[in-house]
Amino acid sequence: MNDKNSIRKKMKILRRKNYSLDENAPWKAAKNFLFNLKGNNKSIGLYWPMFYELDTRPLIKLLLEKKIDIYLPSVSSNKLEYFQWKLNDILIYNNLKFYEPRRISVQKIPDLILVPVVAFDKKGYRLGYGKGFYDKFFEKNKNLFYLGYGYEFQEVNELPSENYDMICNTIITDKSIKVFKL
Repeated sequence: MNDKNSIRKKMKILRRKNYSLDENAPWKAAKNFLFNLKGNNKSIGLYWPMFYELDTRPLIKLLLEKKIDIYLPSVSSNKLEYFQWKLNDILIYNNLKFYEPRRISVQKIPDLILVPVVAFDKKGYRLGYGKGFYDKFFEKNKNLFYLGYGYEFQEVNELPSENYDMICNTIITDKSIKVFKL
């Protein structure tokens, strides 16, 4: 079971089984995120949760209270872009089956990017859903700080990786903060 698709399948099942075991996991991860937040980040790119991902809505609430601008991803023509989202803004359910802000919002590359993980390894490699949107964005924006966001049980020893795969600077889970030297 060393190929990416097998790992994805196993992790999606594991995530669905464990999703409701700790209802405080999203709050624990949000606290870990805020503990790790350093510098003068005025804008943060996040994701709206789907498919049993670690819920980002508690984190979004806390960031909005700190007056940090929230940007959510949108995909058009196979390209990932970030648009500002404010409390009570409408989200659109797109054909890729995730919620995104309306493309009339302010577009910007945020100071820091939080990315969902299907799995991650001990070197900071992240496994996503396999479409490559974050990897392509990462390739063009390597100077940004990338935080993987997921459950502790999503960690594996090693992921198969290619030179274009995203490496996270930090992985934040409901139980830990893992910092990688890149």
